[in-house]
Amino acid sequence: MSDILDVPRPIVAAPHFAGTPVNLERFSTAEFAGDERVELWEQHNARALIGLECRTLNEMPLEAVETNVHLSQLQFAHVVANAHVVERSSRHIATQASDGVALYFTLFGESFFYHRDGVHILRPGDLLVCDVNEPFMRGFATGLKEFVIRVPKALFDEVSDEPVGATPTTMRFAGQRDANAHARSLAQLLKSALTAPKPTDAVATEAEAIHLLHAMFSADPTQRYAADRHAAESYISRNLRDPQMSVVRVAEGVGVSERQLYRAFNETGASVAKVILDRRLDLAHCILTTPGSPSIGDVAAHCGFLSHAHFSRVFRERFDATPAAVRAEGPSRRS
Repeated sequence: MSDILDVPRPIVAAPHFAGTPVNLERFSTAEFAGDERVELWEQHNARALIGLECRTLNEMPLEAVETNVHLSQLQFAHVVANAHVVERSSRHIATQASDGVALYFTLFGESFFYHRDGVHILRPGDLLVCDVNEPFMRGFATGLKEFVIRVPKALFDEVSDEPVGATPTTMRFAGQRDANAHARSLAQLLKSALTAPKPTDAVATEAEAIHLLHAMFSADPTQRYAADRHAAESYISRNLRDPQMSVVRVAEGVGVSERQLYRAFNETGASVAKVILDRRLDLAHCILTTPGSPSIGDVAAHCGFLSHAHFSRVFRERFDATPAAVRAEGPSRRS
């Protein structure tokens, strides 16, 4: 089952000194008997994401898999399932209130989203934003594949110019020229956190997601530039080991043009290229001042430098000492 975000992306191994890793939780109905699946699926979602009532079509057993990431404020999910219907009714909300705003990124399949003021038909590349404490019904006639974020209501009010209303809103995140670039970057971040075969820093991932949300829902240029800058810094930190990382790659990763990215960093006085270089050198210094560190050549490659000679030169310019000298003196030279 392919989806709209199935495009080749470089896989970069995580650095030795990554922060707290993202922990994945996986739930599959395949582990249970057919008559138990719906109830256990409802229980899992009530605990891990959003409480829903579920029923299948044509008495077919529910086949569903959900991968969840629980961060300090945000909840991420990747959901794949066969045809079914879910509902969050007024009665259900009264008994299982769930604080937050949900963002549904449709990756595969056509679905409907009924709410009190009408209906939305969602196709791959569509993003729907709704208050989870407003009644709704969703139907997936051909199955679904989607990413979901649940954002606390208070946090959403902080990042958005306007609070979420009773009526859901939609936008495109992929597949068309008018797709929201920040929404696409957020979808790619979700894909990385939920499906990529590498550890991801939980703090950096959440920070980047929040900054992208701010850029998506704020019209204030100052706020958008700050959000773009913070998202770029998070992207840089998560991809330091990629020797191909460049200003162009960062702009694409954050979902802005190179010109917008330059503007976002202009007020700091540091260029994007300088930030990349400084972060790499800081990581290299951290590794070299750790007992038992790898060889200098390995450290250079580990931190994204293609040339050993270039690494040694810029390291000495930055720290007024060669990598070999810093490695020899060890922790006593730690900044």
